[in-house]
Amino acid sequence: AALDLELRGAGNMLGGEQSGHIEAVGFELYTTMLEEAVNKIKGQESVERPVTQLSLGIALRIDDSYIPEENQRLRMYKHIAGSQDERAIADIRAELQDRYGDLPQNVSHLLDAAELRVACERMGISQLDRKRDQLHLRFTEKAAIEPGILMKLVSKNAKRGAQFTPQGVLRYPLTSTDPDGILTEVRILLDELAAQPAAAR
Repeated sequence: AALDLELRGAGNMLGGEQSGHIEAVGFELYTTMLEEAVNKIKGQESVERPVTQLSLGIALRIDDSYIPEENQRLRMYKHIAGSQDERAIADIRAELQDRYGDLPQNVSHLLDAAELRVACERMGISQLDRKRDQLHLRFTEKAAIEPGILMKLVSKNAKRGAQFTPQGVLRYPLTSTDPDGILTEVRILLDELAAQPAAAR
């Protein structure tokens, strides 16, 4: 009950008009917004951190067959959503394996996606979406991306449909359709974008 109040608050937040909000904004963004609101009520200043919206069109969930207790599932979702570095996600992965056994594919993909989300936030990518056979990346104004590397990446893959739009969106070709392949291709793309030019090494 305490966790339920922590996640949903009190008053009309327990009523029907609130039921669609988590689905509309996404669990990670919802918990971040909720935490900021609670801190504001308490008079605490929260440190602003970028939040990346990740939508890859693959199953990212903790099945009730893996963690039957609903409150424990919600608590684990919150831990994953609140993770701010790869070490924290690695600790959650180890905890899950220790308490519940080998990770099902959906749970493993959820943690992999959390690692990608952390990398995106560190680089200043506000949104990463999969649109059929393309990845769409939208950058913040303070994105830590070397323009030369971005342009070189687009030029190298232009024949496959890569482009950087005037709206600041990188459209990048995606060849995989299975979850593992999609996650791997996203990871490779982020690694390439995070690379430093030779002169800066």
